[in-house]
Amino acid sequence: NDSVGIGAGDSILMTLARRLTRVLKPQDTLARLTGDQFGLILLSESDPSRITAFAETIRKTIRAPVAFNEREIFLTASIGLALCDPEAPLTEDIVKDAELAMYHSKRIGGDRIDVYKPAMRARKTDRLALESELRRAIEREEITILYQPIVRLEDRSIAGFEALARW
Repeated sequence: NDSVGIGAGDSILMTLARRLTRVLKPQDTLARLTGDQFGLILLSESDPSRITAFAETIRKTIRAPVAFNEREIFLTASIGLALCDPEAPLTEDIVKDAELAMYHSKRIGGDRIDVYKPAMRARKTDRLALESELRRAIEREEITILYQPIVRLEDRSIAGFEALARW
């Protein structure tokens, strides 16, 4: 949407949804969760290696160029997988786990597939705790700003300053 506009972005997302629907089986479900985020419940496979291979097919399907207004647009996908016991009921936690894996994939550089691991949830919890502690520190005025000069080595003159936040 940022580079081609909302109308064009929506058209590209519709093209993408049609492509993804073609590689699914009737028992699978595809949904657009947010702006450019899709969710897929894959009931047609239960073997983890086949699910991972299917995710790679999805990634390649998304990477194929999209023709739009005499241009080719190239997309990439950060895919998060949450594998679960086929006999277990589907819960909201499975979607959250897949989302954590997707954000992990994006953080590492994107255009990849990551399978959810419990350590990903711990990392998110750690980050939320740190954010909460930082907010409290700001309220209590525990963070100070220090200015450090940037010195040119050749003549020892001050080239500028760097602001450092200390807690």
